[in-house]
Amino acid sequence: MGVKGFVEGGIASIVAGCSTHPLDLLKVRMQLQGETHAPNPAVQSLRPALAFHAAPGSSIHVAPPPPAARVGLITVGVRIVQQEGVAALFSGVSATVLRQTLYSTTRMGLYDILKQKWTDPKSGNMPLVRKIGAGLVAGGIGAAVGNPADVAMVRMQADGRLPLAERRNYKSVIDAITRMSKQEGITSLVARLIPYGEPRDDRDGLTAGVVRSDQGDDLSKGLDEGRARGLT
Repeated sequence: MGVKGFVEGGIASIVAGCSTHPLDLLKVRMQLQGETHAPNPAVQSLRPALAFHAAPGSSIHVAPPPPAARVGLITVGVRIVQQEGVAALFSGVSATVLRQTLYSTTRMGLYDILKQKWTDPKSGNMPLVRKIGAGLVAGGIGAAVGNPADVAMVRMQADGRLPLAERRNYKSVIDAITRMSKQEGITSLVARLIPYGEPRDDRDGLTAGVVRSDQGDDLSKGLDEGRARGLT
């Protein structure tokens, strides 16, 4: 694969990422449904206002309200458009562009290098075990390289669900990464790198070969939801 192949592959990844970005944003918002940023103790204690003869320290225990019901994809999309505008569906798209540029280029480049080194020069074939190893190495390093942009993307996608006073209002992926590194430290850029790995892009590959497709989908869904909750 020459330079042309990397450029074409990178452009294709960026176009695909930008095209599906609104759906990815809706997925993140749906995964974060039910979360609250206000104190929510399990039981609230209220002292009766007219308890003249009540013993000192007596109180009434009031259970917290039940969590709001989860809504579907269409409802989430309509709410975002009504409350934040159509442009909100592309919040964090600059992070998607950077992530695809870093991740896809690194993954394809490393895999091509390893493929050339690990291919049998006599037969011209690459054993299956080496192919799996090359894919794991290239995908893992690519995920690590693209993780800061991935963290910024999830933060920017989820920012609209926060109260106005708590929103970060990142201007771009560069602004998000810069502010996170200054305010939260460099380690915030590699948050949840090991637990989530790269289940979204590669879940139909190695995962499907180890477990049934439905099990792999449930596993990937759980990891991806945990990732979204951990990065916000």
